Amino acid sequence: MKVGVAIGGTIPEVADLARRAESAGLESVWLAELDRTAFVQASAAIAATTRIGVGTGVALAFPRSPTITAMTAWDLDEMSGDRFMLGLGPQVKRVLEARFSVRIEKAGPQMREYVRAVRTVWAANRGEPMTHEGDAYRITMPTFHGPLRSDRRDTPILVAAVGPVMSRVCGEVADGLLGHPLASPRYLREAVRPAIDEGLTRAGRPADECPITAMAMVCVGDDPDEARRAARLQIAFYATTPSYKAILDLHGRSGLPRDLRRAFVNRDRSHMAELIDDELLDAIAIAGRPDEVLDRLRAWDGTADRVILGVPWYGMEAGRQRDATSAAMELGARAAAIAAG
Repeated sequence: MKVGVAIGGTIPEVADLARRAESAGLESVWLAELDRTAFVQASAAIAATTRIGVGTGVALAFPRSPTITAMTAWDLDEMSGDRFMLGLGPQVKRVLEARFSVRIEKAGPQMREYVRAVRTVWAANRGEPMTHEGDAYRITMPTFHGPLRSDRRDTPILVAAVGPVMSRVCGEVADGLLGHPLASPRYLREAVRPAIDEGLTRAGRPADECPITAMAMVCVGDDPDEARRAARLQIAFYATTPSYKAILDLHGRSGLPRDLRRAFVNRDRSHMAELIDDELLDAIAIAGRPDEVLDRLRAWDGTADRVILGVPWYGMEAGRQRDATSAAMELGARAAAIAAG
């Protein structure tokens, strides 16, 4: 199992963390799109390193034209020397409309088409006579007729998925599935993997063409109560969103979102954290002292081809988040060293 780490912060901090992750022997670093663009952060990580993989985890697809995304991804892939991975996510409908002024009716079919449109642009840039005619996107001039780049590869595309519809789309068109931090090895095995396999079969693709990259929530520190509380609060925040209800159902917590949303509306973060019991916390997160969490990371082996270690951010100060990222990086380095023998 490959081990990567999610990093973030200011652009200088991203560059520094990427260098440290590479020196520690981690396989990849991943950049999210919250209040900063994933692509600019990725360029900083690429410029600061020479070997480590760099991925967007995730860049938002629907607020961008597929052509713009294709151009940006190829620029970053060229800049990195074929180290870049394009992680795309749909985002939830409410955020797309309220933050990005984008309306999406059927995210699964549109993501399937989006990925195909991106690859159409790349094929056209290599000189192949390609256009894209779909329900959501119509690209009749995918390239600007510049110099052909026949030697360029298709950048790997990983698509973020939680439920069965998007997981099937991953199996049909993606080079991998990016799991959500609100997940568990059991959920990936029992709910996500079967849907991927359905998509692979539907598209006539080999069984190994869409591996899972899991995003494991990690909070490691010398004060285990503090570390576990930070993870509880992050799980609680995610679980207020209806899109993630399926994993709670699987773990027997169907009624939890109602109580969490009430506490969230009341801005009662203490109660939000209290609502996440130890069993659910340990099913989803890797949280505790450094000497007790390595075995919990091993629980992802066999379920995921790669695991990205990501620290909580909801309600966490920037300095504490940097410390948590450093601790997660140390955990990943220990796991990588053991895997290397």
